[in-house]
Amino acid sequence: MKIVTWQRTTREASKDVAIATARISRLEGMEGHARAADVRLAKYFPGENFDLTAE
Repeated sequence: MKIVTWQRTTREASKDVAIATARISRLEGMEGHARAADVRLAKYFPGENFDLTAE
């Protein structure tokens, strides 16, 4: 049997994690992971603009 863990976070914290994930993934050359974070941001925070560049 596999033990599965989970975490609970606030909406704002989820946004912060997704932004950091997109930026760090781009810095490390993992564009697929960055795009997954981009999609989540667009889905859960529609109408908001984010600077997701690796700079």
